[in-house]
Amino acid sequence: MGTQRGIALISILLIVVLFSALAFHLYSHQSMVTAQTRVGLSANQARYSLMASEALAQELLYMDWLDEDGRIRDDMAEPWSQPLAPIRTVSGDVRVQIVDLSGKMNLNALAGGSSKESTKALSYILNRIGISMELTPVWRDWIDTDDQRFQIDGYQGREELDWLGNDTPFRTPNRLASHLTEIQVLASFEPEVYSELTQLVTVLPTNSLKINVNTAHPEVLNSLLPASGSKMSARGGVRNFGSVEAFVDLHGGFSEVRDLLSVRSDFFEVRATLDGANLRMDMTSQIFRDPMSGECRIYARDFGTRHVWEG
Repeated sequence: MGTQRGIALISILLIVVLFSALAFHLYSHQSMVTAQTRVGLSANQARYSLMASEALAQELLYMDWLDEDGRIRDDMAEPWSQPLAPIRTVSGDVRVQIVDLSGKMNLNALAGGSSKESTKALSYILNRIGISMELTPVWRDWIDTDDQRFQIDGYQGREELDWLGNDTPFRTPNRLASHLTEIQVLASFEPEVYSELTQLVTVLPTNSLKINVNTAHPEVLNSLLPASGSKMSARGGVRNFGSVEAFVDLHGGFSEVRDLLSVRSDFFEVRATLDGANLRMDMTSQIFRDPMSGECRIYARDFGTRHVWEG
């Protein structure tokens, strides 16, 4: 009897241990699922808060288009270009900035009708920043449709057979670039150098080149001038030319490239950052504003670029 009672007691203890282990496992699993759900909900809330900043930017740009003067020209004194106060949301504070992409040099233009001027402009910009101008023909071969190595100023580009010989081989896309980071596949940059480059160049979903003279960095405009031309100073004030002709009348050196200039913009970038108690999320969106209807459409979006804010 004593032996049987001992066995029964041990069996009961084993059952209690098994049920305790099962209960602990179920509790741990439930806690993990709850935590994952909470994180997912917080991330989704943050994402929608950032996407609301897109709607704000679209509204500001559309309101600018509705204004008769704003429809004719875009400059850095307009409301859309002014710093916005942080927006309080349930997920945290959202900071938003609208950047005019039409004030930068479109790298995809090297494969377009203005390829000659665009190629020269990129070489000028690379030289000013301190990047080897060898990158110019390399980039052009990256986006053009032929398989012939492009040459300029003693530098030669690279085509598919060159890249296939790499330790990590890859092929040239032979199409317009969809993101500026593609240039980092072709060359390595120090972070500060790449940051400076992004202030002057971009990639747009078009191979045309139209620089807004009112919003462009002086060095972007200078890149279009002949080597012997008189350069624009970086100390100039706000430009608000109502026409390209008015700009050329004041800066005669640009008369030969007037077809590459504009006083209005069609492409913009929205930079947004959400800072919450336990979460930070950055978003970058590209907007095309239809010059005929003013409709603002998002054509690209990414969450991988970390924005730096002053103040």
